[in-house]
Amino acid sequence: MEKRIRVGLDRLMKIEVFVAVTALVSVAVALVLDVLAREVLGNGIFGSQGYAVFSNAVAGLLGFAIVVHLGGHLRISVIDNVFPKNWHDAMGRIADAVSAAICTYFAIYAVDFVKKTATIGDVDAVLGIEVWVVQLILPYIFVASALRYLAFASYPALRPVDKEF
Repeated sequence: MEKRIRVGLDRLMKIEVFVAVTALVSVAVALVLDVLAREVLGNGIFGSQGYAVFSNAVAGLLGFAIVVHLGGHLRISVIDNVFPKNWHDAMGRIADAVSAAICTYFAIYAVDFVKKTATIGDVDAVLGIEVWVVQLILPYIFVASALRYLAFASYPALRPVDKEF
């Protein structure tokens, strides 16, 4: 079971990285084309900046789930020296369970937030798209991260090695 979960999480991360990189590349392309159009044609490309903002938000928010997968979040390491070494594994599992609970709470809140935005019918003035569609990334990142933390708590071997910054 642990191996299947690892394979699933790794595949999920590859998809998230692909989407995030694609979004960032599309930001660069949209903005460069907008600048070129301004210089050459005297007018920018309508909606390119709004598109770039939404794409950048998607890429940045996906970064949260990617960093959870890679173990790159900042944490207070001074506490490591307060407790005995033989407690560290249990503390790591507890921390992962608490992180899963926090992400689950935020996922529930994010779903409610997206529902309310959809109910209001908020539409981007420039692009004409409903904002809730872009906001769907919020529940996704928190659900994906909660599941990762739950997997780390259940199978500590899946937990990435903490990165030192």
